This record gives sequence, C-alpha cells and structure tokens, in this order.
Amino acid sequence: MPDFLEFPWRSCLLALLLASPAAAQTNHPAVIDRRMNEARYSRSRGTNEVDTIMLHFSSDALAHPEDPFNVERVINIFSNATASAHYLIDREGNIYRLISEKRAAYHAGKGVLPWPPYRTNLNSASIGIEMLNVSAWEDMKIFLPQATYDKIPKADIGYTDAQYQALNWLLADIRQRWPLIPYDRHHIISHSDYAPRRRTDPGVLFDWTKIGLPATMPKN
Repeated sequence: MPDFLEFPWRSCLLALLLASPAAAQTNHPAVIDRRMNEARYSRSRGTNEVDTIMLHFSSDALAHPEDPFNVERVINIFSNATASAHYLIDREGNIYRLISEKRAAYHAGKGVLPWPPYRTNLNSASIGIEMLNVSAWEDMKIFLPQATYDKIPKADIGYTDAQYQALNWLLADIRQRWPLIPYDRHHIISHSDYAPRRRTDPGVLFDWTKIGLPATMPKN
C-alpha cells in the first residue's frame, strides 16, 4: 500500500491538522514548579506508601479579604506556620508543585481517621492538595471575624470550574504513580474528616460529585 505521505494533498492535510489549535489543545492544566524549601518543610517518607489524598482550602482572607488569593502570600502563610502541601491549585486551575510527592509534606497535622485503621499520622502516607478558596461563613468563622469575612467579594467565595477540572486531572495523575489510592471517600478525604475540631476544609461549598465521588460520606 502506498505511504500516506506519497500523496501531496494528504501531506498538506496532515500539516494543517497538526498546526490547528484543536490538534494542539490538551486537557492538561499548567503545572508550575514553585518548590518550598523541602529540607525545612517536608521530611522523608521512609518506607511508607501513599494511599490517601487530603483536600484543603487556603487563602489570605484574614489579612487581605479584598484580594485573598495571591499565590505568593498564601505560600508565605504556609512557611510562617511551618506547614506545606504537595500542590496548590489557583482560581484559574493552574497547579503549583510545592513539595515532591516522594517526601511527606506538613499538611495533615494532628488528627485521627474516624474509620479503620484509625491512623493518627497521615503526613507519611498521604498527598496534600490545597485549593485557593473562601468557603461559607459557617466554615470560615473559626479563621476570621465576621466583619473581615463580609469584605470578601462574593465571586471569591466557593470553587471555580477551572479548579474542579484541574483537581480531576491531578487526582488521576497522582493515582498513576500511587496505585494503592482507591477512588473513594475513605482515601480521597477532607482535612475536616481527619481533624474536625480544628479544620473545616474543603468545606460545605466543595462539590464532591464534580470529582466523581458521593456528596455524603458513606458509612464505615
């Protein structure tokens, strides 16, 4: 059979297809390396395998309620608290890689899983994903005064479609490297599942169904 490229019109068609915007488009969000000091803000996992992903929200709403999503300021908040996460997703769906997945980031803190095996140290076996978000007042009242919350633009409250799209892609990407992570609400978890007395994230405005998981936590 003659080679496809023997025919000039086919060569031209192939060139047009490869040059077209549709051919160049992918569903891959931007992944930006913005590494924190890993020697200070992470530790070795040792022999632990990752089997959990924990979802968080973060913002600079306390200090800058009218501009709460400046990436560098939020990362500075992590640094000042000696905290970290593996990834941060901004409002446009860009993904910032902060800590290598091979290392344990300081994102979970003190807590306990309320289902077997009731683990109390999730940093060593989990990946933390922060999303720039301000939640409903019921979630935010432990972090800032009502008067400050009222200054936050309404458009900055809740998650964006771009964030859900980026999160879906990132979850699939992570699970390719860590096959021990089942896709369920006991392994893709909220910070509030693990530490309900001090954390409310990702909050009541996070729509679990947009990442293919049930809206309510199934029974243990």
